[in-house]
Amino acid sequence: MTDTKKYKPLKIRFANIDEKNSAKFVIGRDGCVSALWNDIRSGSVRVLSERRMGKTWLLQLALARKPEWAVPIYFDAQDINSAPEFVWRLNKEMNEKKFISDEWYEIINKWFDSFRRLLQRLQGKTVASYAIPEIDPWNSLLSDTCRHFVEHSKNQISVLIIDELPFHLDKLMKANAHDDAIQLLDTLRSLRHKFPSFRIVLCGSLGLHIVLGELREKGYSGEPVNDMPPFEVPPLDPEQSRYLAGCLLLGEKIPCKDIDVIAQSIGESSSNVPFYIQHLVRWMRDRKDVQWDEKKVGLIPEEWFESGTDPAQISYYNNRLDEYYPLDIVDKARSVLDVLSSRQEGMDLRKIINLVRHHPKTITADAGQISKVIEILRDDHYIIAHDGKWKFKLEIIRKWWWNSRGQYGA
Repeated sequence: MTDTKKYKPLKIRFANIDEKNSAKFVIGRDGCVSALWNDIRSGSVRVLSERRMGKTWLLQLALARKPEWAVPIYFDAQDINSAPEFVWRLNKEMNEKKFISDEWYEIINKWFDSFRRLLQRLQGKTVASYAIPEIDPWNSLLSDTCRHFVEHSKNQISVLIIDELPFHLDKLMKANAHDDAIQLLDTLRSLRHKFPSFRIVLCGSLGLHIVLGELREKGYSGEPVNDMPPFEVPPLDPEQSRYLAGCLLLGEKIPCKDIDVIAQSIGESSSNVPFYIQHLVRWMRDRKDVQWDEKKVGLIPEEWFESGTDPAQISYYNNRLDEYYPLDIVDKARSVLDVLSSRQEGMDLRKIINLVRHHPKTITADAGQISKVIEILRDDHYIIAHDGKWKFKLEIIRKWWWNSRGQYGA
């Protein structure tokens, strides 16, 4: 029998966490957090990885483990619909944390109220025949806000962590506010250079490279993040993955003859991704009549794929192509992934190009176009290059893709 004392009981949790309870739920990320703070001390960074890797949970643990030299604030931009709202919501968050004065926040509140009243008055009116009152530009107020934040931090480094900024920028562009998206990126860049003790950490599930690609099609030529090196959040290492699975098995009281063996199998089947580890244990918990062994655990992803319910939401990797990729790239991207899903070991570029050009929808694609799509999929964390071959980054995603599309040559 396994000594279960090496594990701490942990319940499955898919809801958001905050700084206060992050240490309880975030397993195996202490080294990653230390490395992140080391990078932030040197300069601003972009936190990157595919969806469900645990970036936001990592950021919350980083807040809990903040070093003495840092004054960080976490700001979620996903649900913000305009640039002025971005400034107002940021000030609201900073005021709640006492990082800006009540007097400055009152100024921002009055400004944003004026902005909203103006929008209401303009609805249904022709701008040319309507006198528009003058309102301070949002980007200058954003600059002043960050200056207040830096001044409050005194001899410490002020760190603005913006989660899901690419989603916010995508909303702006879909609302035909491309200029605001560009100004926001350029303003944040200028602030990083203006204040030596100011850092920005950008994070998000939607790759910033996709947003920048669309802006460049509109004529934007700036390089707003070339001073922000990437910080990639990897899957857990096998030992951390096994430990997380063991804690969940113990916390959910799933009977195991050898918890170490089952926990290791869960880690391998999940590609060591915390989100999928939780879903595997949840699947086991909900099937009380099954006597789980290593082989049965390994078959769980196949059961997911065939259930039709998509419990781990893996279809997102396919659906997001239509939502965020340019129309002329979607079919090529799917064809590349269809081809690569057939081989766990991957294949070289020449083979990929040959097979993609045999797909009905991409038969006219040339080598340059396909190579460009491969680079985009790499930047978006679908695939990686290893030993001269391209392959899916996560084996669990490859299996899903092959089951759902690749084996049918769709």
